[in-house]
Amino acid sequence: MANFPLVTWQVTVPSFTIFRGASTYASPAATLWGFETSNATTGAAAATSLAGFLAAQMTASGLSITASARYIYSNSFGPAMSPLAYDLTITGAAFGILFASTAQAALFGQAGTGPSVPFVAGTARSPYNVGAAWMPNGVAGDVRRTTTQRAAVSSSDMSGLTTDVVNWGAIADVELIASAFPAANLTRWYAATQIYADAAGREVDDPNNTLEGMLAAAATGVTFRIYREAATAGGIVPGTYQVAKMPAVQNGSAAANYASAVDEPRLWDSTGLFFRAS
Repeated sequence: MANFPLVTWQVTVPSFTIFRGASTYASPAATLWGFETSNATTGAAAATSLAGFLAAQMTASGLSITASARYIYSNSFGPAMSPLAYDLTITGAAFGILFASTAQAALFGQAGTGPSVPFVAGTARSPYNVGAAWMPNGVAGDVRRTTTQRAAVSSSDMSGLTTDVVNWGAIADVELIASAFPAANLTRWYAATQIYADAAGREVDDPNNTLEGMLAAAATGVTFRIYREAATAGGIVPGTYQVAKMPAVQNGSAAANYASAVDEPRLWDSTGLFFRAS
């Protein structure tokens, strides 16, 4: 079962069409998070996430469909070599969704015949990892936040009896520590190779959940949410996260620059992957 830490960011998706016989419903375009819960205890996906939005639009379609989405993860740092998937529970007759493209369908964690994906009543797990998120799914992991003084200037009066110190703020660095995660979660090349995909429990045509994909997002200047765990105490409030960017990615965006081989090529370690927190 997938485990933390996790990094997620927002993507803007165009409208898709839900069809049931001759009846259709067009969803609105939306800006959504790859991962966000409305109840971290149950893993219920928020409507502002890709998985939750998909389920909410099915329900809002007026086509006699009710749907909900629930992330499948373990709220721990224990060993886990599984995709970050979600269960989609649907009631109602069979229907389909025509996405704007195959890539859009994959972003929602879905796969079908081109951009058209069939759905039936029942509970089914998404065939792909959720998009706009990177969860290493390693042997262990954590998030470390370090705050350092950015700059300071001092001055004194002519007698030297008093000193004024002006602080210019602080820098908060967030380090993502993930030990020994599958190579398929590092780059698309590993992900598309059967033996590495099998080791990570993922499909070879799943484009999501790679460090390479996260760095591509970082290069566009997106703001990340970095989750150390799924929930705060009590488990009702959505997960605890740091808000950060990754400005250093412009100096080297290759995934191997932000990870090191532990047991090449099967396992990698992302120790030393730094973000700048807000």
